Amino acid sequence: MLNTNPETVRRWIRDKKLEATIESKKGGRIVCEATLHEFLKSSPKYAAAAKALLARNTVEAAVFPTVMIVRLIAQKLIDVEQLKNTHISNDDVIDFLRVEIKKYTEANKAKKDAIQQLQKQIEADQLQITEFQKLIDNLSVAKEEAHD
Repeated sequence: MLNTNPETVRRWIRDKKLEATIESKKGGRIVCEATLHEFLKSSPKYAAAAKALLARNTVEAAVFPTVMIVRLIAQKLIDVEQLKNTHISNDDVIDFLRVEIKKYTEANKAKKDAIQQLQKQIEADQLQITEFQKLIDNLSVAKEEAHD
């Protein structure tokens, strides 16, 4: 991405110029996106790469809005310190969004079922109101006939 030798990046990590976490011995190190952005901002040589990276990631960042991150923190699935060092892949976002879609779909179905049930109750109540009104009308006519 930076068109630099991988050993240069390793040296930055060893020299603590760039913070990274070890995901696995075979998988190498992971540099958090926010950490990379800070490093690029502080390195004039890579300013153009920083702008390109920010432009590309603007769309990707929109996929995982802050609200979802706050929800994860609120649900105690991750804490703020973990978040700083967490790499969130597109697959993680897709999985999260699929779960959210399923929850909202189920909630909407339950609400639609409740609406149908309420509509039936409203219709039954309206029929009862109509019957009561007929009784009132009949009693009023009978009362008038009795007075005549």
